[in-house]
Amino acid sequence: MKKKSYLYLFLLIGVVVLVPWQAPASRGVENDRGSEARDTRPVKAKITRECRKSIERGTAWLIAAQRRDGALGADMNERPDLGCTAIGGLALLSQGNTPSTGPHREPLKLMLDYVLGTVERLSAEDDFERRYTLVRRKIGRNADLFLAGVFLSQTLGECPGYEDEVRAALNKLVDLICRTQREDGAWGEESWAPVLGTVLGWESLRASASCGLKVDASAKKAGEHLFKGMQTKGGNPGDWMQNFYKNASSVRVLYSMNYREDPVFKQCVDRILQIVKTDDRPFVQAGGEEYLAFFLVTECLLQEREAGWQSWYPTVRDKIMKQQNLDGSWTGHHCIKDRTFCTAAALLTLQAPNLCLPISNL
Repeated sequence: MKKKSYLYLFLLIGVVVLVPWQAPASRGVENDRGSEARDTRPVKAKITRECRKSIERGTAWLIAAQRRDGALGADMNERPDLGCTAIGGLALLSQGNTPSTGPHREPLKLMLDYVLGTVERLSAEDDFERRYTLVRRKIGRNADLFLAGVFLSQTLGECPGYEDEVRAALNKLVDLICRTQREDGAWGEESWAPVLGTVLGWESLRASASCGLKVDASAKKAGEHLFKGMQTKGGNPGDWMQNFYKNASSVRVLYSMNYREDPVFKQCVDRILQIVKTDDRPFVQAGGEEYLAFFLVTECLLQEREAGWQSWYPTVRDKIMKQQNLDGSWTGHHCIKDRTFCTAAALLTLQAPNLCLPISNL
């Protein structure tokens, strides 16, 4: 299903109203690194017949894993997990479903009900009221809030009867997320994959700003923090498990912050492209971090027309499909091993050419 009207609305609001979370080149100050004349027509990325079958199998497994209360756990018959539920909801949204339309509207509506109920019960004073899940341990203690924020921002405007409730929940999440940004712009430094925490924190606030919410945090500092990490960590293929997901996910933020003409950024993207072409380890040994990074970098590379970048989606698409389990799921092989998380992230990557998520165009 096409969502053009809401997409245009979100983009218009994000550009006109919320200056702090625009790309710097658009407002003419701070880190003006982009070319204003750049051709941004998206690359033609194809969801093949085989890919569509893979998506259908993965979606069927994800829905089968849903609990009666609407939540997803880390796996079948596991305790509810806010982060896994939110990313599962994003996977259904990226197919064109909404809580009121589409073949999977009912499971999506149940996921939305669960997320809204959980956010309503959140306490700003005690974050340990939430169970310390694997996703939170690996990405950061607010990882589930980041994912919930992105999910709710993408449902806003697509859920008749829920609009006020979704906006209130999203405002609550934005307040919590803004107050936990560190002075250097980062989130999640206490976790195994802190870069992903910062990227998801940025993504959640970027998505919320596009919906017209006030964001009292610094996009500029987040971008500077990630760029500094990209400069110092590099992208040595021999250290792929330590560096691949960090650099790939950082590309998502820095692309939108108009670092894309910087030589360090370009070199990093070239390394990432080389790794996915020549090394199967990021796929064969992928954890949830890699599956999420595949999606995050796909969001921006699909918008580019550079010849070298056009191979990204077909290569990643085919290699991800090869890792699908016989039951339709994907399994993480290190760190985030949750099948629901990995399956949802894999589906988001495979379905990226649908361009159904407004955030993918920001």
